[in-house]
Amino acid sequence: MNTASLQSQNTGRQLNRWWYVGTGFITLLFGTTIVNVLFNVLGKPMSEEFGWERSVISNGLSIETVVVGISIVVLGFLIDRYGPRTPSVPMSLAFGIGLVLMAALPNSQLAFYALCVLIGAGAGAVNPVAHSTVVSAWFQDRRGIALGILMAGLGACGVVMPYLANLILDLAGWRMAFLIIGTLSTIIPASVYAFITRMPDTHDAERKSARTEGRVAGESLWTIATKYRQFWLLSIAIFLVSSATFGIMSQVIPMTTDKGISQSTAVAILSAMSLSSIAARLLVGFLLDRFYAPVIGTIIFALCAVGVFLMIGSDTVSVLVLAAAMIGLGLGAEGDLAAYMVSRYFPQHSYGRVLGFIYFLYAQGSAFGIFALGQIFSATGSYTAGTIPIVVLVAVGIVCLLFMGPYRFTLDHKSITSDTTATSTDESVQVPVK
Repeated sequence: MNTASLQSQNTGRQLNRWWYVGTGFITLLFGTTIVNVLFNVLGKPMSEEFGWERSVISNGLSIETVVVGISIVVLGFLIDRYGPRTPSVPMSLAFGIGLVLMAALPNSQLAFYALCVLIGAGAGAVNPVAHSTVVSAWFQDRRGIALGILMAGLGACGVVMPYLANLILDLAGWRMAFLIIGTLSTIIPASVYAFITRMPDTHDAERKSARTEGRVAGESLWTIATKYRQFWLLSIAIFLVSSATFGIMSQVIPMTTDKGISQSTAVAILSAMSLSSIAARLLVGFLLDRFYAPVIGTIIFALCAVGVFLMIGSDTVSVLVLAAAMIGLGLGAEGDLAAYMVSRYFPQHSYGRVLGFIYFLYAQGSAFGIFALGQIFSATGSYTAGTIPIVVLVAVGIVCLLFMGPYRFTLDHKSITSDTTATSTDESVQVPVK
């Protein structure tokens, strides 16, 4: 099915398919990453006003992160059954309203934790799962770059929002920062889902027909887990690499300042990592349209492992900036690779539940990596002992990618049989099917 016929499936309102990419980018700009930003920027004045230990804020973020993982899995199942719009509108409203209510937070840790649960419960909708499902359905050609632009919204949030939150904090205090940014995070994502987001008509027709028959279109997560070895290989790879990259990212500033480097330089090194992750999303998206995804992942993650080695072992600023950029490649590549590879290895109507599960492991891997590196430092007084374990995590992730094998589905979501070949978009790179 070509692009023209795909676009003509919508018998109602006609929209250029790039609208789904652009509006998805904007949603992710006000998406789940913003919670980490706000708690980092506003956490100190909050704890000072209430007389709380700083661990209260970090505990709230941990609670929110765990609930986010659960909400992503739930959303994936709901998308495959009802489409992206129906579950995402109320969930995105819950996310934004939770942030707005932080502006009226009383001096109650219980109330704070309750709002963290509410925010996390809605955050699945402002995670890439829903928009990745939409973009993958609309894009057969240039799917990689479309997903890359979409995912860049997450990186842009990490770059732009700290400055916005800090500006409002200086002008009007932490409560106003929550109110303004929370309001934007309520209105923008919910409006995008309600008025713009939609799947191709044929996709919706198949999904609704299956629901009428009392079943769900596509294969169940259990069937996929038992039928496709790629499910576990990709899940393990994403978990391990996310553990390594986020473990390092969480400790960049203390790790570099311990080497006698100034705080401002350490912040600049962390910024280099964030900027590199944005560039990586676009670069990887471009490459996915032309080359075999596991090979791209292998190269990117190998560079990331080298970056980890340099980040921990070097005390030269220029080398640390280079290391941060290399780690940033891994940070930015993971989401793109997962979203693209799910579309090439698993059935179209199972996309939401599979990607939701993998993103759940992505979140849990991040939490594990942060915890593990912190424990290594507590036990040894240094981050050096973490070098080999982190590099090993990335290496095992690379091995998992190398065993993924040929694509199982074409770009138009047709199953590839043993007597055909899976090709890249331009049909110039062929991967033989075993």
